[in-house]
Amino acid sequence: MRNRLIAAAAALLLAAACDGGTGPASTTAAPEETGTSTPPTTAAETTTTTLLPGTEELPEEIRAELGELIEITEEVRGLEFMEQPNVVVVSNEELARRVRDQLAEDLEELPADEALYRLLGLIDDDTDLEQLYTDLYSEQVAGYYDGDARELVVPRAEEGFTALQRATLVHELTHALTDQHYRFNDRYTALIDEDRYDEAAAFQALIEGDATLAELLYLQRLTTEEQAAFFQESFGIDQTVFQSAPRFIRDSLVFPYDSGFLFVERLYRTGGFAAIADAYASPPASTEQIIDPEDYPADAPIEVELETLTFDGYELEYQSTWGELSFALMFDQVLDTDTSDVAAGGWGGDTYQVHFDGENVVLVLYYRGDAATDAEELRQALHQYVTTAMAVGDPQETERGTAFRGDDAAWISVDGANLLFVAVSDPALLDTVVADALAAAEADETPDTTTVDTAEG
Repeated sequence: MRNRLIAAAAALLLAAACDGGTGPASTTAAPEETGTSTPPTTAAETTTTTLLPGTEELPEEIRAELGELIEITEEVRGLEFMEQPNVVVVSNEELARRVRDQLAEDLEELPADEALYRLLGLIDDDTDLEQLYTDLYSEQVAGYYDGDARELVVPRAEEGFTALQRATLVHELTHALTDQHYRFNDRYTALIDEDRYDEAAAFQALIEGDATLAELLYLQRLTTEEQAAFFQESFGIDQTVFQSAPRFIRDSLVFPYDSGFLFVERLYRTGGFAAIADAYASPPASTEQIIDPEDYPADAPIEVELETLTFDGYELEYQSTWGELSFALMFDQVLDTDTSDVAAGGWGGDTYQVHFDGENVVLVLYYRGDAATDAEELRQALHQYVTTAMAVGDPQETERGTAFRGDDAAWISVDGANLLFVAVSDPALLDTVVADALAAAEADETPDTTTVDTAEG
């Protein structure tokens, strides 16, 4: 994740330098309506005597440094802590164990996900997804905010925090600060519990974009020497595991920081922190609104419904929204950029179901584009994707759609602005799944609010 943050920080700081300033700029990403601003105080000029409870085992200088970072976070984020943040200091070994334990809780549905990703050709048969995620999240941890416990977990430091650790702590302290004011963790957890994954990804982008903005504002306050130390340390991070991961995983991890920052930065430029507060009150409803910030808040996702299907021996793992982000992640790994952008960009709404029997997996995805042309563009991209990435045979055209049969099987059909995509790892099940899915799609009574394509005379 940090490689994109480094790039963003470098771009902003370079822009500030090219703007003719003699030091870190105070106006980068500033709200448009801001007239004058108070010159920022560098980290070296900020002092505090606050000694956080729970950190008594640390040297007094380190405790004072944490207190200083709390004050800096309040200044750059424009909010004050409603109560002292709960800081828990642990050893590096304990920090790694906590990360692994927290990750294990998030991987309960991993076998079905792993089967789905293999079916879609996103990972190889020999990929151990659990080990990959464990390695990814263990590769670089400089502290994190635990929203459930409402505590900031930081590694023990005996000689002061490094430049990178200080920036990371500002990021995580921003989470603790904004959670006190906006209670985002409760809302995010509810979205996950309700299987509203695309909406949760959009909300996470708001949360991480906000903290990334605060971190970059902090970096702008630093002296040139302090900034250089940050970049030197950042570029020295070992990202071997991250760089070796499949692209769709790398892009999904980067998304809330990268696209989330661009989303939040747009709000900040036009309305300052008040606009960001409004976004917490009325969060983005889809990843489409994060990818295309100008779509927020007007372009709400189209509600699409499909009755829950049942198949002998299979259980419904989850039913949710695929979203523009998931289409982009799929297509970007396999197709060219133009095809991916066009196909994913026409997203209006969808619903999907994943069924799993412990070995084989079934995906049923019912999509509605903003217009009939969007469904056709997605059909063409999916046709190319299926024949390129999946273990299927040549397409077989029928009156109702296109079937692909091989070691795995798939189906694509279009009806106006609606598209049905089915993928199964047991080819013998394809006809049954397609018949049931087509019947459910025909019974769909969701109001069609898509636009009608007209030809100019």
